[in-house]
Amino acid sequence: MSSIHAPVEAKPATGVARYVPIFQWLPKYQSKFLGGDAVSAVTVWAILIPEAMAYAAIAGVPVQYGLYAAPLAGLGYMIFGGSRQLFFGPDAAPAAVTAAVVVGVVGAHASTTKYVSVVAVLSLLVGVIFILLGLLRLGWISKFFAQPILTGFVFGLGWFIAVGQLPKIVGIHKPKGDTVNVLVQTIGHVGDWKWTTVLVGVLALAVLFLLSRFVPKAPAAIVVTLLGIAAVAVFDLHTAHGVKVVGKIPTGFHFVSWSQVSLHDITALIPGAFALMLVAFSQSVALAKTYAAEYHEPLDVNQEMFGYGAGNLGSGILQGFAATGSLSKTAISQQSGEKTPLSLGLTSLLVIVTILFLTGLFKNLPEAVLAAIIIHAVWGAMMPGKLVRLWRANRGEFVLAAITAAGVIVINILPGILIGVLASFFLLIHRLDHPRTVLMGRSPDEHYYVSLGPDGKGNGEVKQVPGVLIYGFRAPLLFTNYEDFSRDLLARIDDADPRPGTVVIDCDAISKTDTTGSSALHDLHDTLARAHIRMLLARVDHDVLEYLKRDGVLNDLGDHAVFPTVRDAVDAGQAGRTDGRESEPPARDK
Repeated sequence: MSSIHAPVEAKPATGVARYVPIFQWLPKYQSKFLGGDAVSAVTVWAILIPEAMAYAAIAGVPVQYGLYAAPLAGLGYMIFGGSRQLFFGPDAAPAAVTAAVVVGVVGAHASTTKYVSVVAVLSLLVGVIFILLGLLRLGWISKFFAQPILTGFVFGLGWFIAVGQLPKIVGIHKPKGDTVNVLVQTIGHVGDWKWTTVLVGVLALAVLFLLSRFVPKAPAAIVVTLLGIAAVAVFDLHTAHGVKVVGKIPTGFHFVSWSQVSLHDITALIPGAFALMLVAFSQSVALAKTYAAEYHEPLDVNQEMFGYGAGNLGSGILQGFAATGSLSKTAISQQSGEKTPLSLGLTSLLVIVTILFLTGLFKNLPEAVLAAIIIHAVWGAMMPGKLVRLWRANRGEFVLAAITAAGVIVINILPGILIGVLASFFLLIHRLDHPRTVLMGRSPDEHYYVSLGPDGKGNGEVKQVPGVLIYGFRAPLLFTNYEDFSRDLLARIDDADPRPGTVVIDCDAISKTDTTGSSALHDLHDTLARAHIRMLLARVDHDVLEYLKRDGVLNDLGDHAVFPTVRDAVDAGQAGRTDGRESEPPARDK
């Protein structure tokens, strides 16, 4: 992913550009970007056509409706979406969910026209839900998709997509079940493999990886596509050797009547539309956030919802199924040199031209070649490098990522992301319930107050302050952890030798509190006072201080017990002062 994108604006967008992001980047478009955008568009287009047909089969609609899901979905997101990299269009996950939802509403034996019209309405409903969520500014829900969840989700999705393509590589029907079952069954049916198809798929993968390694600027997907089509024609692979090809695609737009959808159908679709929205949102925002972080670009999730809404409305208008951000096509677009979102618009225009005039172009494209292109595109996402990094840095976050990835691989995409979000709640609660606490001492130059280390005794560099115990609580003080706070501080006081006459609580990390937390401070103050130990607070957050005032706790503690720095509180404790005056020179705390 080494493409260089158009620079991000230094100042926030205003006016129409704030709500229609195309006006942020299009006026600054430079001619030097066109080459990369065009190559990227053609490359994605080359795999989007057969892919869209395959996804149509998953959704249960005729192949042409898979193509219809692409043009306006891409243009809608290009205009209203905020990510500079995300490819938005038809994909496997929403196609599968679409089939489940629609079959549940109209039954498995509904007429084709009825089924297609209900699928289109479902896509429209998803678009409306996204726009409503954007208007309500509910993009904050993406905060529950913590980085470990996104890492696990992308890793799991990469394996989900790649393993799903393996049956095409070996020339067998895709086994039913989850990703693990598909992999096991595919390997287990080695006796049914079509070895000519295997040869085609393996050679295509080899060409893709070799070109990427030694000729990285070459449009590898286009090269293997053309080679695959040529090989079918020259060696008669389809007829003589049974290599499956994409086949004929109907030309032109063929719409069905909307009148077949009743109000009852629409009402019955609403719960499924929310489920489908969650799948599309999970996949899209995970990819958008991943690329935004990689390129150090801002991402407004509320604006993203407008983009997803516009894309799904566009798909529904042309009677396509719901669209989402695509991992494989986003990766291919980046590898092919995409520079700006115009690449997405160019791809959409190429799909329209294909629908009208060029549907015969991919008739002889081997499905094994298409599968190889997709596997190569998601290969980077399948690598465990980021998971290994999490393992080394934070075992809890690694577990969160691994649970999410396992959910996607072993169960499915929607359950996987739901499991990840649920696990993140448990991790958040665990962190609040088990906060980090430290005892602090004075640095050798007496300018800083830093941790005394794991044993709380300090060393030759950092020393304890005689008569003063400095205690740092590194979390919000809430009902979930107030008992740990009180118990831990009292235990540290009991262990201190000699016993301190003053306790200074460094409140710098206590960004929030509640009535339980403020009551804990009040009770602790009373307990220490009975033991003739003064309790002073340092570096109290303004909002926390105002809360303590409103709750009446500060009246009992007294304003004289609150100091702007740890050094001021220590100086007051050592001097026996309790007037809250600031001492000189100003302290510098860590």
